[in-house]
Amino acid sequence: MDKPDCKYGAECYQKNPAHREKYAHPSKSKTDNSADKTATDKPPSMLADKRTGEELEKQLEDIKRCKRPPTPEKDATNDDGKEVNSEYYGLSRQRYTVPKVPMSLGMMSDIYDPQIEFSKQAEYKELCDDPKKFIKHKFLVEMAPCFDSLWEFCKEQEMKTNIKAEETFLQFGLKLVGPYDVLAGKFKDVQIHEPGDYLRHWRFYFDPPEFQTVMVQKGTGLHYGYWRDSPDNTEGLVAWNDVRKNCEFKIEGENVFDAIMHYLEHFVTVTPFNKQKISEMKKRITDWTHLKDITLKSNDKRKVRQKQIVCKTFHKAGLVVPYDRKTDVGYRPLLESDAKIYKVLSKFENLDRSKDHTKYQAAMKELQPIITAADLAVDECDFGTALELAIDLFCSGSKCLHEAMKPLFFTGYSMVNRPQYIAII
Repeated sequence: MDKPDCKYGAECYQKNPAHREKYAHPSKSKTDNSADKTATDKPPSMLADKRTGEELEKQLEDIKRCKRPPTPEKDATNDDGKEVNSEYYGLSRQRYTVPKVPMSLGMMSDIYDPQIEFSKQAEYKELCDDPKKFIKHKFLVEMAPCFDSLWEFCKEQEMKTNIKAEETFLQFGLKLVGPYDVLAGKFKDVQIHEPGDYLRHWRFYFDPPEFQTVMVQKGTGLHYGYWRDSPDNTEGLVAWNDVRKNCEFKIEGENVFDAIMHYLEHFVTVTPFNKQKISEMKKRITDWTHLKDITLKSNDKRKVRQKQIVCKTFHKAGLVVPYDRKTDVGYRPLLESDAKIYKVLSKFENLDRSKDHTKYQAAMKELQPIITAADLAVDECDFGTALELAIDLFCSGSKCLHEAMKPLFFTGYSMVNRPQYIAII
């Protein structure tokens, strides 16, 4: 009895005796004539379907046999031989030579997912080995020089006291968080999260994209962080906010040591047991910053920024955008005064859009002309106007205004070339 032909013929990769016993493996020369004859007997469409099916099955078998290369490949060039920048800011990436999967075969999750996950984990591990690149990649910003200086101070205290660097100020209720978690190694050997999880890391409800938390008072809403008017700004201005009270921020200094000193002078709970320790810590910081030529309580950068502010905004820190004072291009005031906008936005407070549709529409009827005027301002290159209104809506805290503020944020940040803040917001 003749055996049915194996579809792979003499090139079949299977070595299983049972397979060899069941199927014949004729060479290509023996099957050419029969294949040609079959082709003439069938309509072209059916032949194409059959060949496509065989090709897909062949690709499937190729995928199953695919193995990872023993060493990672450097992602330094593209197909044209030109150098390209890695999405991981110069880090090498692991690539695997895997056949492309036709859509008709699906994603083949049982084969592909382990490889993709393995690749991600390898890239993530490599990223963790360089905290600066990790922060730039995951948080989309660069840290000010004083960021590393404070960590150096904390590591020095760790050697003296045997207290972990990130817990240097925990005895006073202050904890280093956010990007300091990267330096503390807290992102190593953990599950990889979605990009948004990193952008929200230690971000409080009223924190705008311009603000990044780096320390918090334990158990409260008081937090300090860097204030950057643009993502590439590394001047190191620091501000604070108490989310339990309101959305207002106050710029308090020009480096993170100013933030710690401000906390020790204004917010720490002083008791007979820690009064002496507080004084000692303040002296250590003063001596150390003097040794490292870091100026405390300087006001120079704040004065420069103050001159660049185009409007106050509801968060009180002010808005800085490119603005030509001679041509008056870059910003114009909103259609209504702050008092009127406060009044309009108060109507959205505790409003459920799905349940209170009539009230929402009535409130939007008052807000829409202000939004329209901001859109017109953008058309005439006054991009700061859209950002001011977006920030005011954000600071109102009303969730039903999210859809109204998003286009304003997207347009405003795009026009002032701050795409990182679009991702954060």
